[in-house]
Amino acid sequence: MTTSSLPPLARESAQTAHSGIREIANLALTIPGAIRLEVGQPNFRTPEHVAAAARRAVDEGWTFYTQTQGLLSLREALVEKLARVNGIAATPQQITCGVGGVGVIAAAFASVLEAGDEVLLPDPAWPNYRIMCAWAHARLISYRCPAQAGYQPDVEHLASLITPRTKLIVVNSPNNPTGAIWSRDALVRIAELAQRHGVWMLSDECYDQIVFDGEGWSAAALAPGVPIISAFTFSKTYAMTGWRLGYAVAPEPLIDTMAKVLESTCSCPPTLSQKAAEAALAGPQAPVAEMVATYRRRRDLVAEILRADGLLAALPAGAFYVMADVSPSGMESRDFALALLRERGVAVAPGSAFGSVAAGAVRISLASSEDDLRTGAARLCAFVRERAGARG
Repeated sequence: MTTSSLPPLARESAQTAHSGIREIANLALTIPGAIRLEVGQPNFRTPEHVAAAARRAVDEGWTFYTQTQGLLSLREALVEKLARVNGIAATPQQITCGVGGVGVIAAAFASVLEAGDEVLLPDPAWPNYRIMCAWAHARLISYRCPAQAGYQPDVEHLASLITPRTKLIVVNSPNNPTGAIWSRDALVRIAELAQRHGVWMLSDECYDQIVFDGEGWSAAALAPGVPIISAFTFSKTYAMTGWRLGYAVAPEPLIDTMAKVLESTCSCPPTLSQKAAEAALAGPQAPVAEMVATYRRRRDLVAEILRADGLLAALPAGAFYVMADVSPSGMESRDFALALLRERGVAVAPGSAFGSVAAGAVRISLASSEDDLRTGAARLCAFVRERAGARG
């Protein structure tokens, strides 16, 4: 079949751009020896007690479908985790599991949005939100999280963007790409706006346990009476990206609708991953603390290198990313990232992939070795100096 003979595609889905992170990642695969600082994936192995639980599950025959929302035993364990870690009171019926954090967030978008609805997204923001808006036929509206404010949300700007068509406000803390942990005050004010205007709020907390400084806040714990969807994942906390398991907690009617969406897309999350997740929750948490301590050391290393050249956009308090200001190079971030990879063998994510606020910055992932981070950050700084010098 030739391309010209294909029937029409869904226009908005077909025309939306792929993630700018993937563009760099795919190119890096073609460059031998490239230093990979673009991918948001822990470079640690899944803790052994978690992997061992999955092996036992195979031997015990846990190879069949489960309930769409996930095993009741897993959701009961998540009730305890949400109360202990996030301060969120929930029942198993208010929780659904899905294929990764992306799976439950997508199910929430599909359950809430109709054609023409408006979604307020932070700028900068994870690119997948934009793609979800496209297939949901919703209109994306960005609210500023400026670098000069430590990438905290501009709540006044957000408030000015709410219209009768606004259906969903997305918040993300700890934040991807900036590593910012949003203040308690900002989250409370945004929740109050959502309640006042009858708008859903989605709190993406997929990095909830990766906190370096201060304290992370769950919006649902701060505003228990507001209709909030809180999304989490095992991927980042337990280095389980390939296991593909996330979960959401929300009011029961929404969870029921999300379950219908999930029935049509995945039937249920992988059963072996669910049994591994039970072990992750019940087992020793020392591996989590060790990974966070390592990320903190790496953050401090990269921040010191960038700060020496005046390129540290803001010191991240969580997640595992650092934003580097490359605007002195005179290059837009995508062009800079492509040139840095081709000419210096270092892959970073362009800030423009996340929105307009970070168009003069790039994201460095701390999910790499200290040697790679030291070398990669030094090459980035030298490349900025070189390009800035060439400008005269």
